[in-house]
Amino acid sequence: GYMQQSVQLFAGTLKDNLSAGLMGVTDEQIVQACQTTGLSAFVATHPKGLEMPITEGGGGVSGGQRQLIGLTRMLLAGPSMWLLDEPTANMDDDTERRAIHALVQRVQANQTLVVVTHKMSLLSLVQRLVVMAQGRIVLDGPRDAVLEHMRKQAQEAAQKAAAQQQAPAAGEAAPANEGASNANGA
Repeated sequence: GYMQQSVQLFAGTLKDNLSAGLMGVTDEQIVQACQTTGLSAFVATHPKGLEMPITEGGGGVSGGQRQLIGLTRMLLAGPSMWLLDEPTANMDDDTERRAIHALVQRVQANQTLVVVTHKMSLLSLVQRLVVMAQGRIVLDGPRDAVLEHMRKQAQEAAQKAAAQQQAPAAGEAAPANEGASNANGA
């Protein structure tokens, strides 16, 4: 299954948007998936619940709520391969924690999870990191080893920057040493 960063919703009810393309999904399964992701809190705020109307494109629903709807839809689909593109980019911290917890509960050991993200909080979901810069792979390996390598690179860069700030700027005279002699011994 694929969840893009900008989840697309269509005109209909929330329930229609959650079950689109899924055969045999029961109301009970939808309610349970909503509870797992935390979407149930949003559903509870509307008098029509799962029957709340959604406009074409999801107008009136925040970006974080759209992403939560998309994630809940993914849980209902139960894919063997999960491809998530910035799945929590528009969520607040509490909603993101709930979403991460839902993924931990639902993604099984025999399934594949690929997450495209800039957020460190999502890295707990993966075992391997592939770091890209300017369209190229610059690091690839076990999550903890890649993170440690990145920490060391950041420390070295910070130390180098600090040393450059302390060194005299080019063209400035170095402080004179008292008692220094010239090459002739004078």
